[in-house]
Amino acid sequence: MLAALLCASLAARGAALVPARAEAAVLFDGAGGIAGLHQFLETAGTKSRALAPYELSRESIALFGPDLLSGAPGWGLDPRGARALVFAGNAYALSAPVRDGKAARKALIAWVGAAGPWSKRTGRRNPISAGSGRSQRAGIVAPQEGSVRLLTASGRGAEMLVAALWRIGAQRSPTRTLAHDRRLEPLLPAGNGKAALIVRGDDPITFAVLELSADASSVVARGLVGAPSPLLAGHAPDASACTESSLFCLRASLGLSGKAALALASQMYLSGTSPAGPLADLLQKETSRAESLVLLSSGIDVSLLDEPKSSLWALHLVAALAGVTPHDRPLDLEAGDGPRKRCLRAEGPTLQMASPCVDLRIALREGDGPALQATADPAAIDAALSRLNAFDALRGSVPATLVGARLLVGGFLRGSAPFTLSGEPDPLGARIELRWSLR
Repeated sequence: MLAALLCASLAARGAALVPARAEAAVLFDGAGGIAGLHQFLETAGTKSRALAPYELSRESIALFGPDLLSGAPGWGLDPRGARALVFAGNAYALSAPVRDGKAARKALIAWVGAAGPWSKRTGRRNPISAGSGRSQRAGIVAPQEGSVRLLTASGRGAEMLVAALWRIGAQRSPTRTLAHDRRLEPLLPAGNGKAALIVRGDDPITFAVLELSADASSVVARGLVGAPSPLLAGHAPDASACTESSLFCLRASLGLSGKAALALASQMYLSGTSPAGPLADLLQKETSRAESLVLLSSGIDVSLLDEPKSSLWALHLVAALAGVTPHDRPLDLEAGDGPRKRCLRAEGPTLQMASPCVDLRIALREGDGPALQATADPAAIDAALSRLNAFDALRGSVPATLVGARLLVGGFLRGSAPFTLSGEPDPLGARIELRWSLR
Protein backbone atom coordinates (compact mmCIF):
# COMPACT_ATOMS: atom_id res chain seq x y z
CA MET A 1 0.00 0.00 0.00
CA LEU A 2 2.75 2.46 1.00
CA ALA A 3 4.87 1.51 -2.02
CA ALA A 4 1.91 2.06 -4.36
CA LEU A 5 1.27 5.47 -2.82
CA LEU A 6 4.89 6.52 -3.21
CA CYS A 7 4.88 5.44 -6.88
CA ALA A 8 1.60 7.21 -7.67
CA SER A 9 1.63 10.39 -9.71
CA LEU A 10 1.32 13.75 -7.98
CA ALA A 11 -2.20 14.10 -9.41
CA ALA A 12 -3.22 10.74 -7.94
CA ARG A 13 -1.84 11.65 -4.49
CA GLY A 14 -3.34 15.13 -4.66
CA ALA A 15 -6.78 13.94 -5.82
CA ALA A 16 -7.05 11.98 -2.57
CA LEU A 17 -6.77 15.29 -0.67
CA VAL A 18 -9.49 17.16 -2.59
CA PRO A 19 -13.27 16.90 -1.99
CA ALA A 20 -15.18 15.50 -4.97
CA ARG A 21 -17.24 18.68 -5.34
CA ALA A 22 -14.21 20.86 -6.13
CA GLU A 23 -14.09 22.51 -9.56
CA ALA A 24 -10.29 22.64 -9.69
CA ALA A 25 -7.13 21.92 -7.72
CA VAL A 26 -3.52 22.99 -8.12
CA LEU A 27 -1.07 20.48 -6.65
CA PHE A 28 2.56 20.90 -5.60
CA ASP A 29 5.04 18.21 -4.57
CA GLY A 30 6.49 19.88 -1.49
CA ALA A 31 8.02 23.33 -1.27
CA GLY A 32 10.10 22.69 -4.39
CA GLY A 33 7.01 22.20 -6.51
CA ILE A 34 6.40 25.93 -6.72
CA ALA A 35 10.01 26.93 -7.50
CA GLY A 36 9.59 27.02 -11.29
CA LEU A 37 6.41 29.07 -11.04
CA HIS A 38 8.18 31.49 -8.69
CA GLN A 39 10.91 32.01 -11.31
CA PHE A 40 8.33 32.67 -14.03
CA LEU A 41 6.48 35.18 -11.84
CA GLU A 42 9.70 37.01 -11.05
CA THR A 43 10.22 37.58 -14.78
CA ALA A 44 6.53 38.39 -15.32
CA GLY A 45 6.74 40.90 -12.48
CA THR A 46 9.31 42.92 -14.43
CA LYS A 47 6.63 43.44 -17.09
CA SER A 48 3.58 43.83 -14.84
CA ARG A 49 4.16 44.61 -11.18
CA ALA A 50 0.85 42.97 -10.21
CA LEU A 51 2.30 39.55 -11.12
CA ALA A 52 5.47 39.88 -9.04
CA PRO A 53 5.74 37.24 -6.28
CA TYR A 54 5.76 39.83 -3.50
CA GLU A 55 2.47 41.26 -4.84
CA LEU A 56 0.80 37.87 -5.28
CA SER A 57 1.94 36.89 -1.79
CA ARG A 58 -0.69 39.24 -0.37
CA GLU A 59 -3.40 37.37 -2.27
CA SER A 60 -1.99 34.02 -1.17
CA ILE A 61 -2.10 35.08 2.49
CA ALA A 62 -5.66 36.41 2.19
CA LEU A 63 -6.99 33.30 0.45
CA PHE A 64 -5.01 30.42 1.95
CA GLY A 65 -3.15 31.69 5.04
CA PRO A 66 0.44 30.60 4.35
CA ASP A 67 2.41 32.53 1.75
CA LEU A 68 3.48 29.58 -0.38
CA LEU A 69 5.49 31.75 -2.77
CA SER A 70 7.89 32.72 0.02
CA GLY A 71 8.02 29.33 1.74
CA ALA A 72 5.30 30.10 4.32
CA PRO A 73 7.58 31.22 7.15
CA GLY A 74 6.04 30.88 10.61
CA TRP A 75 3.44 28.28 9.65
CA GLY A 76 5.54 25.21 10.45
CA LEU A 77 4.86 23.47 7.14
CA ASP A 78 6.75 20.35 6.13
CA PRO A 79 8.83 21.07 3.00
CA ARG A 80 7.98 17.56 1.78
CA GLY A 81 4.65 16.03 0.81
CA ALA A 82 1.77 16.94 -1.47
CA ARG A 83 0.09 20.34 -1.12
CA ALA A 84 -3.29 21.12 -2.66
CA LEU A 85 -4.93 24.44 -3.46
CA VAL A 86 -8.66 23.75 -3.78
CA PHE A 87 -11.24 25.84 -5.66
CA ALA A 88 -14.86 25.02 -4.84
CA GLY A 89 -17.58 27.52 -5.71
CA ASN A 90 -16.81 30.81 -3.97
CA ALA A 91 -14.43 29.24 -1.44
CA TYR A 92 -10.70 28.54 -1.63
CA ALA A 93 -8.77 26.07 0.49
CA LEU A 94 -5.32 24.69 1.26
CA SER A 95 -4.27 21.25 2.45
CA ALA A 96 -0.58 21.02 3.39
CA PRO A 97 1.56 18.71 5.57
CA VAL A 98 2.82 20.15 8.85
CA ARG A 99 6.17 19.62 10.60
CA ASP A 100 5.59 21.91 13.62
CA GLY A 101 1.99 21.58 14.79
CA LYS A 102 2.33 24.23 17.50
CA ALA A 103 3.61 26.86 15.07
CA ALA A 104 0.92 25.95 12.53
CA ARG A 105 -1.89 26.27 15.06
CA LYS A 106 -0.55 29.60 16.38
CA ALA A 107 -0.40 31.04 12.86
CA LEU A 108 -3.84 29.62 12.04
CA ILE A 109 -5.43 31.27 15.08
CA ALA A 110 -3.94 34.63 14.12
CA TRP A 111 -5.09 34.28 10.49
CA VAL A 112 -8.65 33.23 11.34
CA GLY A 113 -8.83 35.82 14.12
CA ALA A 114 -8.09 38.58 11.60
CA ALA A 115 -11.56 37.93 10.15
CA GLY A 116 -13.31 38.36 13.50
CA PRO A 117 -13.80 36.67 16.88
CA TRP A 118 -14.01 32.90 17.04
CA SER A 119 -15.25 30.61 19.81
CA LYS A 120 -12.50 29.12 21.96
CA ARG A 121 -14.91 26.35 22.97
CA THR A 122 -14.25 24.58 19.65
CA GLY A 123 -10.97 23.27 21.08
CA ARG A 124 -8.20 21.58 19.14
CA ARG A 125 -10.31 18.78 17.66
CA ASN A 126 -12.72 20.92 15.65
CA PRO A 127 -12.19 23.57 12.96
CA ILE A 128 -12.27 27.21 14.00
CA SER A 129 -13.96 29.88 11.91
CA ALA A 130 -14.65 33.61 11.95
CA GLY A 131 -16.23 36.22 9.72
CA SER A 132 -19.03 35.73 7.21
CA GLY A 133 -19.66 35.80 3.47
CA ARG A 134 -16.60 36.54 1.36
CA SER A 135 -14.67 37.49 4.53
CA GLN A 136 -15.14 34.13 6.24
CA ARG A 137 -12.03 32.18 7.24
CA ALA A 138 -11.78 28.70 8.75
CA GLY A 139 -9.16 26.10 9.48
CA ILE A 140 -7.76 23.30 11.60
CA VAL A 141 -4.48 21.50 12.24
CA ALA A 142 -5.34 17.81 12.48
CA PRO A 143 -4.00 14.29 11.89
CA GLN A 144 -5.03 12.83 8.56
CA GLU A 145 -3.98 9.61 6.82
CA GLY A 146 -0.97 9.11 9.08
CA SER A 147 0.35 12.69 9.06
CA VAL A 148 -0.55 16.08 10.48
CA ARG A 149 -2.00 18.55 7.99
CA LEU A 150 -2.96 22.20 7.95
CA LEU A 151 -6.41 22.76 6.44
CA THR A 152 -7.52 26.33 5.73
CA ALA A 153 -10.30 27.96 3.68
CA SER A 154 -11.66 31.40 2.92
CA GLY A 155 -14.68 32.86 1.12
CA ARG A 156 -18.36 31.95 1.12
CA GLY A 157 -18.77 28.45 2.51
CA ALA A 158 -15.23 28.32 3.95
CA GLU A 159 -16.36 26.57 7.14
CA MET A 160 -18.15 23.84 5.17
CA LEU A 161 -15.17 23.37 2.86
CA VAL A 162 -12.75 22.94 5.77
CA ALA A 163 -15.16 20.46 7.35
CA ALA A 164 -15.18 18.48 4.10
CA LEU A 165 -11.37 18.49 3.96
CA TRP A 166 -11.22 17.44 7.60
CA ARG A 167 -13.54 14.45 7.03
CA ILE A 168 -11.36 12.97 4.27
CA GLY A 169 -10.25 9.53 5.42
CA ALA A 170 -12.56 9.56 8.47
CA GLN A 171 -13.82 6.19 9.69
CA ARG A 172 -17.40 7.43 9.85
CA SER A 173 -19.06 9.40 7.02
CA PRO A 174 -15.81 10.20 5.18
CA THR A 175 -15.77 12.88 2.51
CA ARG A 176 -15.68 11.57 -1.05
CA THR A 177 -12.65 12.83 -2.92
CA LEU A 178 -11.72 13.38 -6.55
CA ALA A 179 -9.80 10.09 -6.33
CA HIS A 180 -13.18 8.32 -6.07
CA ASP A 181 -14.38 9.68 -9.43
CA ARG A 182 -14.16 6.87 -11.99
CA ARG A 183 -14.06 9.32 -14.89
CA LEU A 184 -10.99 11.00 -13.43
CA GLU A 185 -9.08 7.92 -12.30
CA PRO A 186 -7.64 6.86 -15.71
CA LEU A 187 -6.40 10.42 -16.35
CA LEU A 188 -4.42 10.79 -13.11
CA PRO A 189 -1.11 9.27 -14.31
CA ALA A 190 -0.80 12.26 -16.69
CA GLY A 191 -0.37 14.66 -13.77
CA ASN A 192 3.17 13.79 -12.71
CA GLY A 193 6.18 16.00 -12.04
CA LYS A 194 6.52 18.63 -9.34
CA ALA A 195 3.25 20.48 -10.02
CA ALA A 196 -0.09 19.50 -11.54
CA LEU A 197 -3.52 20.88 -12.30
CA ILE A 198 -6.91 19.12 -12.17
CA VAL A 199 -9.91 20.91 -13.69
CA ARG A 200 -13.49 19.67 -13.92
CA GLY A 201 -15.05 20.04 -17.38
CA ASP A 202 -18.54 20.25 -18.87
CA ASP A 203 -20.01 17.37 -20.86
CA PRO A 204 -18.62 15.91 -23.09
CA ILE A 205 -15.34 16.91 -21.43
CA THR A 206 -15.01 15.28 -18.00
CA PHE A 207 -11.71 16.47 -16.49
CA ALA A 208 -8.35 17.84 -17.54
CA VAL A 209 -5.24 16.57 -15.75
CA LEU A 210 -2.11 18.52 -16.64
CA GLU A 211 1.49 18.41 -15.49
CA LEU A 212 2.84 21.93 -14.92
CA SER A 213 6.43 22.96 -15.53
CA ALA A 214 7.89 26.45 -15.52
CA ASP A 215 11.13 28.38 -15.61
CA ALA A 216 12.07 32.05 -15.87
CA SER A 217 10.78 32.37 -19.44
CA SER A 218 7.79 30.04 -19.88
CA VAL A 219 4.99 27.97 -18.36
CA VAL A 220 4.02 24.66 -19.98
CA ALA A 221 1.00 22.49 -19.17
CA ARG A 222 0.75 19.07 -20.77
CA GLY A 223 -1.47 16.08 -20.10
CA LEU A 224 -4.89 14.58 -20.81
CA VAL A 225 -8.33 16.06 -21.42
CA GLY A 226 -10.88 13.37 -20.71
CA ALA A 227 -13.99 12.54 -22.75
CA PRO A 228 -16.18 9.47 -23.44
CA SER A 229 -14.47 9.03 -26.84
CA PRO A 230 -11.58 10.70 -28.70
CA LEU A 231 -11.82 14.48 -29.04
CA LEU A 232 -9.42 14.62 -31.99
CA ALA A 233 -8.58 12.58 -35.09
CA GLY A 234 -6.10 12.78 -37.96
CA HIS A 235 -4.32 16.05 -38.79
CA ALA A 236 -5.47 19.64 -38.40
CA PRO A 237 -6.19 21.73 -41.54
CA ASP A 238 -3.18 23.35 -43.20
CA ALA A 239 -1.66 26.42 -41.54
CA SER A 240 -2.44 28.53 -44.63
CA ALA A 241 -6.03 28.75 -43.33
CA CYS A 242 -4.80 31.12 -40.60
CA THR A 243 -3.23 33.69 -42.96
CA GLU A 244 -5.84 36.37 -42.25
CA SER A 245 -5.89 35.97 -38.45
CA SER A 246 -4.29 38.53 -36.16
CA LEU A 247 -5.64 37.75 -32.67
CA PHE A 248 -6.02 33.98 -32.65
CA CYS A 249 -6.51 30.97 -34.89
CA LEU A 250 -7.52 27.41 -34.02
CA ARG A 251 -7.31 24.44 -36.41
CA ALA A 252 -8.59 20.99 -35.47
CA SER A 253 -9.57 17.63 -36.90
CA LEU A 254 -12.36 16.29 -34.73
CA GLY A 255 -13.18 12.94 -33.15
CA LEU A 256 -16.64 11.90 -31.97
CA SER A 257 -16.48 13.76 -28.64
CA GLY A 258 -14.82 16.71 -30.38
CA LYS A 259 -17.86 17.08 -32.61
CA ALA A 260 -20.10 17.07 -29.53
CA ALA A 261 -17.90 19.72 -27.88
CA LEU A 262 -18.05 21.90 -31.01
CA ALA A 263 -21.85 21.61 -31.12
CA LEU A 264 -22.03 22.70 -27.47
CA ALA A 265 -19.69 25.65 -28.09
CA SER A 266 -21.78 26.70 -31.09
CA GLN A 267 -24.95 26.52 -29.03
CA MET A 268 -23.43 28.70 -26.31
CA TYR A 269 -22.22 31.25 -28.88
CA LEU A 270 -25.60 31.45 -30.60
CA SER A 271 -27.49 31.69 -27.29
CA GLY A 272 -25.58 34.90 -26.57
CA THR A 273 -26.23 36.39 -29.97
CA SER A 274 -29.10 35.10 -32.16
CA PRO A 275 -30.39 31.66 -31.09
CA ALA A 276 -33.01 31.37 -33.88
CA GLY A 277 -33.28 31.93 -37.61
CA PRO A 278 -32.19 30.08 -40.79
CA LEU A 279 -28.48 30.92 -40.36
CA ALA A 280 -28.33 29.90 -36.69
CA ASP A 281 -30.39 26.76 -37.31
CA LEU A 282 -28.15 25.55 -40.14
CA LEU A 283 -24.96 26.33 -38.26
CA GLN A 284 -26.15 24.47 -35.16
CA LYS A 285 -27.25 21.49 -37.27
CA GLU A 286 -23.93 21.13 -39.08
CA THR A 287 -21.48 21.65 -36.20
CA SER A 288 -22.23 18.19 -34.80
CA ARG A 289 -21.25 16.66 -38.18
CA ALA A 290 -18.11 18.65 -38.96
CA GLU A 291 -14.93 16.62 -39.34
CA SER A 292 -12.53 19.56 -39.21
CA LEU A 293 -12.62 23.18 -38.10
CA VAL A 294 -10.83 26.49 -38.48
CA LEU A 295 -11.77 29.35 -36.15
CA LEU A 296 -9.99 32.69 -36.39
CA SER A 297 -10.32 36.28 -35.26
CA SER A 298 -8.86 39.43 -36.76
CA GLY A 299 -10.14 42.05 -34.32
CA ILE A 300 -12.41 43.24 -31.53
CA ASP A 301 -14.99 46.02 -31.78
CA VAL A 302 -14.68 47.39 -28.25
CA SER A 303 -17.80 49.56 -28.68
CA LEU A 304 -19.90 46.36 -28.56
CA LEU A 305 -18.51 45.15 -25.23
CA ASP A 306 -21.02 45.31 -22.38
CA GLU A 307 -22.28 42.15 -20.60
CA PRO A 308 -20.79 38.63 -21.01
CA LYS A 309 -23.18 37.05 -23.53
CA SER A 310 -23.91 40.09 -25.69
CA SER A 311 -20.19 40.93 -25.79
CA LEU A 312 -19.69 37.98 -28.15
CA TRP A 313 -20.83 40.37 -30.90
CA ALA A 314 -17.60 42.33 -30.40
CA LEU A 315 -15.35 39.56 -31.73
CA HIS A 316 -14.59 39.51 -35.45
CA LEU A 317 -14.98 35.77 -36.10
CA VAL A 318 -14.69 33.49 -39.10
CA ALA A 319 -15.48 29.79 -38.67
CA ALA A 320 -14.99 27.26 -41.46
CA LEU A 321 -16.19 23.64 -41.22
CA ALA A 322 -15.43 20.69 -43.48
CA GLY A 323 -17.21 17.34 -43.67
CA VAL A 324 -20.71 18.78 -43.26
CA THR A 325 -23.78 17.76 -45.28
CA PRO A 326 -22.88 18.27 -48.99
CA HIS A 327 -24.78 20.95 -50.89
CA ASP A 328 -25.36 20.48 -54.64
CA ARG A 329 -25.39 24.23 -55.18
CA PRO A 330 -23.97 27.09 -53.07
CA LEU A 331 -26.23 28.38 -50.31
CA ASP A 332 -25.83 31.92 -48.96
CA LEU A 333 -27.60 33.15 -45.83
CA GLU A 334 -27.50 36.48 -44.01
CA ALA A 335 -28.70 37.50 -40.56
CA GLY A 336 -29.12 41.12 -39.49
CA ASP A 337 -30.81 40.57 -36.13
CA GLY A 338 -27.98 42.07 -34.08
CA PRO A 339 -25.63 45.06 -34.05
CA ARG A 340 -23.86 43.70 -37.16
CA LYS A 341 -24.65 41.52 -40.15
CA ARG A 342 -23.49 37.88 -40.25
CA CYS A 343 -23.07 35.74 -43.33
CA LEU A 344 -23.00 32.00 -43.96
CA ARG A 345 -21.99 30.20 -47.14
CA ALA A 346 -22.42 26.44 -47.64
CA GLU A 347 -20.79 24.93 -50.71
CA GLY A 348 -20.17 21.24 -51.25
CA PRO A 349 -19.04 19.59 -48.00
CA THR A 350 -17.86 22.91 -46.46
CA LEU A 351 -19.54 25.71 -44.54
CA GLN A 352 -18.22 29.12 -43.53
CA MET A 353 -19.76 31.65 -41.14
CA ALA A 354 -18.43 35.18 -40.65
CA SER A 355 -19.41 37.81 -38.08
CA PRO A 356 -19.35 40.48 -39.42
CA CYS A 357 -19.55 39.54 -43.09
CA VAL A 358 -16.15 39.53 -44.80
CA ASP A 359 -14.92 38.83 -48.31
CA LEU A 360 -12.79 35.85 -47.32
CA ARG A 361 -12.83 32.20 -48.37
CA ILE A 362 -10.84 29.78 -46.22
CA ALA A 363 -9.47 26.74 -48.02
CA LEU A 364 -9.67 23.72 -45.73
CA ARG A 365 -6.85 21.46 -46.87
CA GLU A 366 -5.55 18.68 -44.62
CA GLY A 367 -2.23 19.63 -43.12
CA ASP A 368 0.40 17.71 -41.24
CA GLY A 369 1.39 17.61 -37.60
CA PRO A 370 -0.94 17.48 -34.57
CA ALA A 371 -4.71 17.14 -34.82
CA LEU A 372 -5.13 20.36 -32.81
CA GLN A 373 -3.04 23.45 -33.44
CA ALA A 374 -3.89 26.87 -32.05
CA THR A 375 -2.12 30.13 -31.39
CA ALA A 376 -3.07 33.48 -29.86
CA ASP A 377 -1.07 36.72 -29.77
CA PRO A 378 -1.35 38.40 -26.33
CA ALA A 379 0.34 41.57 -27.62
CA ALA A 380 -2.20 41.89 -30.46
CA ILE A 381 -5.08 41.28 -28.04
CA ASP A 382 -3.72 44.02 -25.76
CA ALA A 383 -3.45 46.37 -28.74
CA ALA A 384 -7.07 45.66 -29.71
CA LEU A 385 -8.22 46.38 -26.15
CA SER A 386 -6.13 49.56 -25.92
CA ARG A 387 -9.07 51.42 -27.48
CA LEU A 388 -11.00 50.99 -24.22
CA ASN A 389 -11.09 53.92 -21.83
CA ALA A 390 -12.52 54.61 -18.40
CA PHE A 391 -15.89 55.71 -19.82
CA ASP A 392 -16.26 52.38 -21.64
CA ALA A 393 -16.14 50.67 -18.25
CA LEU A 394 -19.54 52.20 -17.47
CA ARG A 395 -21.25 50.16 -20.21
CA GLY A 396 -21.04 46.83 -18.43
CA SER A 397 -19.07 44.23 -16.52
CA VAL A 398 -16.98 43.03 -19.49
CA PRO A 399 -15.40 46.38 -20.46
CA ALA A 400 -14.98 47.25 -16.77
CA THR A 401 -13.11 43.99 -16.17
CA LEU A 402 -10.95 44.41 -19.28
CA VAL A 403 -10.02 48.00 -18.43
CA GLY A 404 -8.91 46.85 -14.98
CA ALA A 405 -7.08 43.83 -16.38
CA ARG A 406 -5.09 45.96 -18.83
CA LEU A 407 -4.01 48.28 -16.01
CA LEU A 408 -2.77 45.28 -14.02
CA VAL A 409 -1.30 42.95 -16.65
CA GLY A 410 -1.09 44.95 -19.87
CA GLY A 411 2.70 44.98 -19.72
CA PHE A 412 2.71 41.21 -19.27
CA LEU A 413 0.57 40.75 -22.40
CA ARG A 414 2.78 43.05 -24.44
CA GLY A 415 5.86 41.19 -23.22
CA SER A 416 4.53 37.74 -24.10
CA ALA A 417 5.24 35.66 -27.18
CA PRO A 418 2.28 34.01 -28.99
CA PHE A 419 0.51 31.44 -26.83
CA THR A 420 0.35 27.96 -28.38
CA LEU A 421 -1.90 24.93 -27.92
CA SER A 422 -1.43 21.57 -29.60
CA GLY A 423 -3.17 18.23 -29.21
CA GLU A 424 -3.17 14.64 -30.39
CA PRO A 425 -5.90 11.95 -30.35
CA ASP A 426 -6.09 9.66 -27.33
CA PRO A 427 -8.59 6.90 -26.49
CA LEU A 428 -9.30 8.75 -23.22
CA GLY A 429 -10.00 12.05 -24.99
CA ALA A 430 -6.99 14.08 -26.12
CA ARG A 431 -3.39 14.62 -25.12
CA ILE A 432 -2.58 18.34 -25.17
CA GLU A 433 0.21 20.83 -24.53
CA LEU A 434 -0.25 24.53 -23.71
CA ARG A 435 2.73 26.89 -23.72
CA TRP A 436 2.98 30.54 -22.61
CA SER A 437 6.36 32.15 -23.17
CA LEU A 438 7.77 35.58 -22.42
CA ARG A 439 9.76 37.61 -24.93
